Amino acid sequence: MKKLALFFAFFLMIGQAFAQNSNVRKADRALENGELEEAKELINEAAEHEKTKDDPKTWYTRGTIYQAILNENGYSKEVVEEATKSYNKVFDMVEENDKYFTLTDLKVQELWGGFINEGSEAYSAEKFEEAVKAFEKALIVLPKDTTATLYAGIASQQSQDNETALKYYYRLIDLDYHEPDIYGSIISIERYANEDIDKALEAVRMAKKQFPENDEFNKQEINLLINAERVDEAKDKINEAIAREPENANLYFNLGYLYEQLEQPEKAEEAYLKAIEIDPEYLDANYNYAVYYYNKAADLFAKARNMDLQTYRKKGKKIEEEATGYLKKAKPYFEKSLELAPEELAIIETLQTLYTQLGENKKAEEMMNKADELKEGNK
Repeated sequence: MKKLALFFAFFLMIGQAFAQNSNVRKADRALENGELEEAKELINEAAEHEKTKDDPKTWYTRGTIYQAILNENGYSKEVVEEATKSYNKVFDMVEENDKYFTLTDLKVQELWGGFINEGSEAYSAEKFEEAVKAFEKALIVLPKDTTATLYAGIASQQSQDNETALKYYYRLIDLDYHEPDIYGSIISIERYANEDIDKALEAVRMAKKQFPENDEFNKQEINLLINAERVDEAKDKINEAIAREPENANLYFNLGYLYEQLEQPEKAEEAYLKAIEIDPEYLDANYNYAVYYYNKAADLFAKARNMDLQTYRKKGKKIEEEATGYLKKAKPYFEKSLELAPEELAIIETLQTLYTQLGENKKAEEMMNKADELKEGNK
């Protein structure tokens, strides 16, 4: 009798396991037939039972059922969370080469991709708040996804919700996603919208660590320090750096930019020239040095134009000759800039004006044609 009792107990256990596996199959069939509520009840029973709760098929099926409910009934945060929870259970249970890993990954991408598409369509229609909500749905599915995080930040900024934009931009940095534009947006919001110079400086310095060769962040740091009336700090930082790296052209460029902002053009000229001596191929230094002389020439030409006839007859020609001399000084540095950036429209158009003023009409025409070609190509 004891053996018989053990036999029946064993048979009962097999029967219970079979019943639960049967629940997974029944749930699958109910899903195929569109009977979603019945499918949900069956799969939830299987997901809690000792015999089937550790089976990846159970959780894969549960995820697909909740995803089908979402597609049928419309968005529900709870339903998305349940589908995501189910899919994550599969990932925890199996290796990447398992068929259920592959199947689950496809379903996750489908779920995530639907929300990304929804957000992209809303963004294209300039419905920025709706776009943010859609990208936030995608982040329920993949919380560490940088694409949805980036799009949520951009859409938030477009809707002028700077607080939310910053939340997502800072999250990107936490996710080890670094792009100059992200730092640029953070700096801009902190500086202009939040009027928080310290936070903006903090962001600039984070950006400089990530992109040490990016002159734009160096300029922004200088501007922020000047804005905060911390000019001596800016000078000291650059001069200390030059003492450590006397052959670093970038540092002399930054010093020149600082003096330019402080309206000390002679010192700016000296620093830019030093940067060019160290690195003749330094585009920004060549361009800024050329602009320095070009602006001096423009100021003198304007002064001559504003003279009355009697004063012009006495002094005008001499002033124009001096201005022409400055243009001639600027010319080789503009030409070098064009060599380094042959499709930079601002350089081409400035050279066109300079050649015209120097009477080099053939070169001026070449620049005009080049500018027209570029403009046509950008249409």
